[in-house]
Formats: sequence, C-alpha cells, structure tokens
Amino acid sequence: MAKEIKRPAAPDEPDLLPAMGLFTILIPMLLSMTAFQKLAIVEVTLPERSMMNLSDDPPPEPDQQSLNLSLAITSDYLVIGARGGFQPNVYFKEMWTFRCKSDGQLITHAPEDVKATVAAGKGPLCKDGKEMDPEKYMYEIETIELWSLYKESEEDPGRVIWAVYSSQGENVPDSVFVDGNNDFLSIVGEGNLGLSPPPALKKPGAGTAVATLAENSARKLRPEDAARSIIYPLSAYDFIAKDLIAIHTQFIDLEDADNIIVVANDDTQFDKIISLMDRSKEAGFTKVNLAKLGG
Repeated sequence: MAKEIKRPAAPDEPDLLPAMGLFTILIPMLLSMTAFQKLAIVEVTLPERSMMNLSDDPPPEPDQQSLNLSLAITSDYLVIGARGGFQPNVYFKEMWTFRCKSDGQLITHAPEDVKATVAAGKGPLCKDGKEMDPEKYMYEIETIELWSLYKESEEDPGRVIWAVYSSQGENVPDSVFVDGNNDFLSIVGEGNLGLSPPPALKKPGAGTAVATLAENSARKLRPEDAARSIIYPLSAYDFIAKDLIAIHTQFIDLEDADNIIVVANDDTQFDKIISLMDRSKEAGFTKVNLAKLGG
C-alpha cells in the first residue's frame, strides 16, 4: 500500500502578548530618561552687496546723520569702525579652554601649542597629567577665549592684560569689574608675554564700590562676592563691549544707532562671531548684520 503523505500543519500564530507587555514597560521608561534640548534661532539679516559703480562720478558723501557702525574681527585683533574712521585695534591672544574627560577639570592651552602636540602624535595634557585623545580633542573645547594684549607697536608681540572678575566657581570669569570712572581694574601681566598675573593687581575687598558692564550694576561688594572674585586675563570681548556701550550711549539719537555690522573672514570660528553678536546685543544694538571681511 502506498503510504499516506502527511501535509505539514499550519504554523500557530505567534503570541504577541509578552512582547506587547515588554514594550508597555520599556516605552515609559525610555521617555522618562529622554533629555530634550531646546533650540534657539538667531535671526540675522545679511547685507546685500552693492552694485559696482562704473561711472566717473565721485561717490556720494556719506550720510552725516548715520553712524554706519561696524565691528571687524581678524586673526589678531578686533576693531570698531564708523563714518569717522576706526578706533584703535584691540589685540588679543587666542586661547582654548578644554573640559578634560579624565578628571572633569578645565585646562587652557594656546592653539599653537595644541596643534604642535597633536602633530607629534600626542594629545593636550589635562591637569591630572593624562593626555586627551589627539583625534577627538576638538570636541572637548569648552570655550575659545580672546585674551587682551597690551602692545607698544605693531611689531611688539604684546603682553596679556589681567583684570578682576566675579566668578561662580572653578576659577571661571563671569563679569568684569570697573571702578567709578568706568575703567577696568586691570594691570599688564609679568613674565614672558605677560602670562603671569601681576602681584600689584589686588582683588577688591568687601564694601568696595564696583560695577560691571551691565546697566545700573554699581554696588558695594558683599563679603561672599568679594571672596569669589578672581584675577583673570581681560577678555577682548569685554574690552570691545565697553567701547560699544559708550558708542551706543553717545549716538543714541542717530537714525541707525541700533544697527551694527559684524565683519569676519570665512574661516572665523562661529563661536567668535556668536560672542561678538551677543556682546553687540547686550550693548544695545538690536539689529546685528553679518558681512564678509574684504568681500
């Protein structure tokens, strides 16, 4: 007799209840662990390039009722320009401040030193002596600082200017202090390039009358605030911000008193441009435009 061929039975439908129960538990747990990041949009109006004038007629005279203010950044200095010309250059030394993963501490290095170290196949050193990953050190840069320099001539390499700042901890500067004449509490540093803080620069004690660059900030230092103040290199951003505040106050009645153009090269780090835009806004310039340096 021929054997009867048995057909395979239809497979049973999978039981999805255990998987659904697992997802029911996982989804609320994952949502509770999710960190949402807020995004901010900076509205910027890019200036249009003017058409080239091919006629032999002389260019029109600048509007005497306009300020035509600009703030340019190069690799070495910041400078404010207006209809009357340019202010003195604010020279700076660029520094990179890292947040080391090995010890969680902040450490500051000059970019040229970092690049030379990485070129030698090593990484920048942390305070605990460990090296950063030479291929990933850029991701550990927390801030790009611009330390103001005092220069006696164009050829002078300059010396770092030190000032007194308020601080919230970790020796990180917050707001720079000024005196009753709106002058920085500052002195040029000592040693090579002025990298050593000057002993003559003292932190103000409790009860000393000081102010910051913020409006209506004059006050007498409380003991806890005096104890937290630090001596730190004067930021070129603060140097230029003080001038911007004075210009905005002096020319507040002009038609374009709230306008400023930040001028930079294509290779200028975005962090620097944002810092200049922020300082311009804080100085009262509500309409900040961008333009290419020399373009």
